[in-house]
Amino acid sequence: MGWYESVTQFAADQIGGRGRNGEAGGSDLPDNLMFARTQDEEPPHRAYEPVAPMLAIPSRLETTAIDQVYMAFDVSQPVGQPDDLRGRDREVKALLSGVLHRRNHGIVSGPRGSGKTSLVRVFGQYADREGVVVLYSACDDGTSFGELIRSYLEQIPPAMVDPGMVELFEQRVISFGADSSPYQATGVLAMLKYSQLVVVLDEFDRITEEDMHDKISSLLKLVSDARLPVRFVLVGGNSAFADIVRAHPSLMRHITRVSTAPLANEAIEELLERCSQRCGIDFSERAKELLEEVACGSPYHARLFGMHGALNALAEQSDLADVSHVQHGLDEAFEEWSLLNPHDAQNFRDVLRGRFGNPTDFVAFARQVAWHNADDDFARDWKMQPRHSDVAPPTGLTQLGQTVQVVDDHVTFRDATAPQFLVALNHARGSAELRMNGGNRA
Repeated sequence: MGWYESVTQFAADQIGGRGRNGEAGGSDLPDNLMFARTQDEEPPHRAYEPVAPMLAIPSRLETTAIDQVYMAFDVSQPVGQPDDLRGRDREVKALLSGVLHRRNHGIVSGPRGSGKTSLVRVFGQYADREGVVVLYSACDDGTSFGELIRSYLEQIPPAMVDPGMVELFEQRVISFGADSSPYQATGVLAMLKYSQLVVVLDEFDRITEEDMHDKISSLLKLVSDARLPVRFVLVGGNSAFADIVRAHPSLMRHITRVSTAPLANEAIEELLERCSQRCGIDFSERAKELLEEVACGSPYHARLFGMHGALNALAEQSDLADVSHVQHGLDEAFEEWSLLNPHDAQNFRDVLRGRFGNPTDFVAFARQVAWHNADDDFARDWKMQPRHSDVAPPTGLTQLGQTVQVVDDHVTFRDATAPQFLVALNHARGSAELRMNGGNRA
């Protein structure tokens, strides 16, 4: 027996409470690991006591199956291929037509989890096939205008500049500092002559300073007026459009706006079927109906809740996820979310206990907020039409504290992904335990 095998066998025997000769409680070392000691010297360690069996480690086959589920639903990443973007054909065509052909800037707006980044990534792939140079970066609050724009200028390929002007272009990029202005940025971009350039500013809603909004708005206006082969695509919340056109209302005619409204149930079903094909776990009809009801048109929530349901089916060695698997998965998804949002999660548990009023009213309101179409925000911001509400906010809603917020007399959830988690908790397997005080499932 070799050294590695000898040590491995010794460790296994000790953990199991056996000596080298198979006797319980033995503490002998393997022969080739014995240390010299006198006859009267006490051994340095007492015999190991038997320990409880360790948790079973999944086999390689099981681990591969689990990985397939995670990869199939891919909750934490935007979609990587156009075929994975379900229910957004109209939005992709509108963005391609507006930005590439009409030479407009683009604004993609919608709530968190609605697929904005996925939409822009697919748009970028199509644009790349057309020979357009697409630069991508995420915005961060506190970054100056100069720092943000320079991060893009440094990525521009020299091949887009006239060969005799490359050195001057690089010098201008180097000298472009934190205090540089939209006019200076336009001067650098004016040196681009070959191919179109699309600059994607993701997470634009993280920028909260009006001065920063105004400078970006000025840059878009200057670039459009100069007819440069450069277009910007801003990706953010429903306020992104208003933040940009406030400083230059005339920009409205230079912008193509796309909203990632909630998906229809048919598109959610297609998304789930696509995930099922990749991991080999199907959903029963009732399970799909439950996922559609709880996701409320959100591709993010459909993937998250579906993933947990599929993992529960896999744990029972089943290739069909039924309602019980999905309900258990809703429990797990809520608990996972609660680790990052403990205050909101506790409020939602108290809602279902009836602490703030009838739970049915709260769940109905959460459904309405989740299904809210982003186009309504566009109309409201520009006073084209009033916001119509089908379900009045529950009277006890403001008791939730920071979980909700009031903006222009409109009550909504602080975390845009939160409504679906309240709906999920209402349908989860463990929800019955929260109704000990008489709450009813909505």
